[in-house]
Amino acid sequence: MINEVVKNSDNGLTQGPIAVTLLRFSWPLLVTLTLHNITGSWNAAWVSLVLGPSELVAVVNANVLLGIFMAFVSGFGIAAGIFVGQAIGAADIETARKVVGSAISFAIAAGMLTTIVCFLFVESVIDFLQMPEEIRENAIIYFQIFSLSLPTLFVFIFSTMLLRSAGDARTPFIFSIIWIVLGFALTPLLLTGVFGLPRFGIAGAAMSGWIANTVALVAMYIYIYRKNLPLALRRESLHYLRPNKSLLWQLAKRAIPSGAETWAIHGAYFVLLSIVNAQGVIIASGFAAAAQLWGYVMLPTFAIAGSMSTMAAQNIGANQWGRIDRIALQGCMLAVLSTTSMAVVVYSSGKLLLTLFLQEGSEALQAALDVNAVVLWAWPMIAISYGLFGIIRANGVMLPSVIIFALTMWGVRLPFAYFMQTKLGAAAIWWSFPVATLSAALLTFTYYRWGKWRQQTLL
Repeated sequence: MINEVVKNSDNGLTQGPIAVTLLRFSWPLLVTLTLHNITGSWNAAWVSLVLGPSELVAVVNANVLLGIFMAFVSGFGIAAGIFVGQAIGAADIETARKVVGSAISFAIAAGMLTTIVCFLFVESVIDFLQMPEEIRENAIIYFQIFSLSLPTLFVFIFSTMLLRSAGDARTPFIFSIIWIVLGFALTPLLLTGVFGLPRFGIAGAAMSGWIANTVALVAMYIYIYRKNLPLALRRESLHYLRPNKSLLWQLAKRAIPSGAETWAIHGAYFVLLSIVNAQGVIIASGFAAAAQLWGYVMLPTFAIAGSMSTMAAQNIGANQWGRIDRIALQGCMLAVLSTTSMAVVVYSSGKLLLTLFLQEGSEALQAALDVNAVVLWAWPMIAISYGLFGIIRANGVMLPSVIIFALTMWGVRLPFAYFMQTKLGAAAIWWSFPVATLSAALLTFTYYRWGKWRQQTLL
């Protein structure tokens, strides 16, 4: 099981060159995230093509809303991954198995509960977003159907997090590809109703991901048990699926701040969307199209920061503190360089990529170009914050990132976007991005350098 991963792992996360190892460990996640983004863009393009660009706003708003609901439970996945990474680094196999069992049980229960909450409150939240009346109904339909996929989605996400923390990047990569390819194929089929299938409209865009995720999850667990991987809890370990109250409390103490961090970021973005939507359908459509490209720019940041956290957790577990600052420096340099390169590519493409979602010569296309001219250069700065907090979280310290992101998102970005409109107009919304990300990077570096996060005991 997990001991086999430790014995056979060739990742070298606690030894050897850091930058090369980070790149090697990051690339499966980077490719997976890239394909996920391509699938999201593919879905968005089909929705815009078949139903119109205004429906793109409904999909983007619904996805942000779902991100908020997922924030808290994702925090448990992050915390569980840190526990597993430290346990693997310390060769404590039994603790790693306990974490796996409790985490998977929690994912199932949390997915079901979140689905119920989504159904109960979706209409009130859609109204809060000031979504234009002509797309309100489709936004509700998309959100409700997608929320049905949350139980299987949570289990899949938790499982891939735990496998990566144990040093196995290959298995999550393989089955994420299966999920992505299936979703890629199903979206146009269910959206348009070709080959005699029912025409589900916007509901088809949500259904495709649900079906693809379920198939990938079942196939992954068949593979896990056949290969006897860490998540294959057999007869002697099945009792670990019964939630351990003490362990869940330890996870919750780390997960609540982590979830609160995601709430701080997504919640601020959620409120920002209401400011954008108040500008009208043209501006909202342009913003939604531009936002489709930002995910690609941020891909290296997410992949490298996640790998930095896994590498740091295993080195902390192995008591190799001498490597931590080197991981932080080399990882942040890689993240900033790669993220900047992606921003340059997107900016240089001009309207070429945006015409996948918006019509040539439309007012919304010009609005998207105006947005990208400012916002694209915010993402290299946020790469520093994500990278350094990946290191800090690897030692189980979660609260500082919550405070810093809450301060910069709610105390800097939103006030700037709202109050500076009197001088800058809608451009105030776009300029709020670099102002907030620069503030976050400076505060994060200050805490990493002089904070007391290194004094935390092993989880």
